[in-house]
Amino acid sequence: MPARLIMSDIDGTFLNSQKQIPPETIRISRRLYQEKKIRFALASGRGMAGIRPVADAFGLPVFILPCNGAEIYDETGLLIRQKTLLSQDVPLIKKIVREINPQIETIVYAGQDWVADEFTDIVQKECYVMPTNPLIGSFKSTVKAETPILKIICVGTPENTSELAERLAPILLQYDLYKSQNYILEIVAKGVNKAAGLDFLCRRCGIDTAQTIAFGDGYNDIDMLEYAGIGIAMANAPDDVKRHADQVTLSNDDNGIAVALKEIFY
Repeated sequence: MPARLIMSDIDGTFLNSQKQIPPETIRISRRLYQEKKIRFALASGRGMAGIRPVADAFGLPVFILPCNGAEIYDETGLLIRQKTLLSQDVPLIKKIVREINPQIETIVYAGQDWVADEFTDIVQKECYVMPTNPLIGSFKSTVKAETPILKIICVGTPENTSELAERLAPILLQYDLYKSQNYILEIVAKGVNKAAGLDFLCRRCGIDTAQTIAFGDGYNDIDMLEYAGIGIAMANAPDDVKRHADQVTLSNDDNGIAVALKEIFY
């Protein structure tokens, strides 16, 4: 069954280490779009403001799934699905995290913005990924009540975020918790993950799951790699991620996506 939809993670997958789309990826994607009517989707832990410049540089119509699918935008930029946290829960969650381990930083993705209490070293590192500056200040004073809360990330070490997940799981039963990186714990609405986003697009577009290809390198890509017709991990992915993929291609610095697509289609 020929593929009709390709979904890719962004950082460490679609972008190289210089945070650029390899020209070979653009060339093969344009060819597939023109010759085989393949459709594309970008799914990332980034917010929309962090994905939009990448989509623009890609230059093809693309579905966009910010915050691991908390939002989904169609190829025209129309918001077609949104799953959020309750705004009133955010201060309590931040308080609980701080009581469990004050060394863990909480960052809230609210609407088009990301919000941190202080401009710490952790926040500065996150600026490397996000092209927009964070809003700094308390959640209550910074975020309007009507602003959609897409996710909370808890940034620490692999060890303390794993412990945090164990402590939070029985408390936050109304939300899903999972690692996006080994040092980042994400708190999202129930059913928000990249596999669910891919399933939504398949049903909306009348595409069979077997007709999808997914590329990823992170822990938050595992469900997507398992769900897609063909799940392809990058060579730079952790072994824990590679084990869940059907194939492993070259790294994001070695045209991994382009190499895999040429093997599959040409």
